[in-house]
Amino acid sequence: MTLGRRFGSSLGVLLFTACGLVVLGPGCGAETDTAIDEQDVVPDGAQTPWDLAGLCTENIQRHITVRPQELSDGVVRWQCGDRPGVDGVDDRGQEYCEYFAVSAGKRVDNFADADPSAPLSCFFTSVYMDVTEDTVRDGYLAQALSTSENLAASVDADLVRMKGQFNSRGAATTLVVDAMNVATSQNDQRQAACFLASVDPANKANAEKLKAACRGVKLTSSTAWKKAQQLGAKIPKSTDANYDTYKDTVACMSVGRLEHGGVDWRMSDPHIAQVVVRANDECGCTYSALPDALEGFIQGTWSSKDALPAGCRRVKVDGSDYVHMTICEIPEAERSDLETNLDYSENLQAFCNDRFGKDIVLTAPLRAVETAGSCSKTTTAFCKEFTKNAVK
Repeated sequence: MTLGRRFGSSLGVLLFTACGLVVLGPGCGAETDTAIDEQDVVPDGAQTPWDLAGLCTENIQRHITVRPQELSDGVVRWQCGDRPGVDGVDDRGQEYCEYFAVSAGKRVDNFADADPSAPLSCFFTSVYMDVTEDTVRDGYLAQALSTSENLAASVDADLVRMKGQFNSRGAATTLVVDAMNVATSQNDQRQAACFLASVDPANKANAEKLKAACRGVKLTSSTAWKKAQQLGAKIPKSTDANYDTYKDTVACMSVGRLEHGGVDWRMSDPHIAQVVVRANDECGCTYSALPDALEGFIQGTWSSKDALPAGCRRVKVDGSDYVHMTICEIPEAERSDLETNLDYSENLQAFCNDRFGKDIVLTAPLRAVETAGSCSKTTTAFCKEFTKNAVK
């Protein structure tokens, strides 16, 4: 079982944010043997590049409907809700977004602990773990959360910002920098081609043979690659129908080779790597550190970064919508069912994930940190679309 992204300490993240791209936080994204409470239970990661190609294919299909918007706006988008297996009292979320149920201003994990006289809601925060070095901002946002237009109850400041050390501005910046610097891999390129050939309906007869020929095999060997080619694997040309899918898959697979580590089963890491690698390699785009003014990634829906799922509303701060915190009220009819629900009565966080988390979508504004004039190459179809609104 692959453990989640870990840091040696939060100091490295804060130094990174304060000093820009020069200093990288210790252990940012790296896997170690040291356990951190909130990251003990996570899904299995890819054991081989072949498996990673499969995870990437799933992720690419998950984002297929927002791809045109991503290319046009120069953003990256992914769901807040975690994959199955990422929940529990000590794990608030691992997608640069954390969530839990709240009642009477307090986090509740079991239905029995909810105040029967108070509303029961799901609360989502994407405020970076390293948003500031002090707690002044936490107190200010907690006070806003406590007002009648939000949770209408005294809220502990500890609930405001994310707690996972991987859910930080520094971690996101490191991920982008590593994606810009990652080297190409012939094995990844051939593994992607082999996997895509195995899932091609026209090559169904060779699917299992391709898996046997490629999974766990170094395809840098000319003998191994020739065997895969004989079974239908090939590197697509730019004119082939599956070219973009192939390029997306290879770029996504780079998450497994990032200098400071990436987590392949997450919704965010592989997709951010996919877009950044292609933008950098093909279009020449470069990016700077995420600015201090950005307190977290923007919460929206699959259709729009400016909308929220039905039943959800943005937290009001100083009378304005705050795009990094969302409240989703649980309807009374659903609340009455929770008491006897075997899946959710003692795990309200899982309910919040399944009920709202899959439809709350994070947006990372890459265009906002794009180096002016860097997206200068437009020779590929991808770059023609991605650079239309590039920073001049």
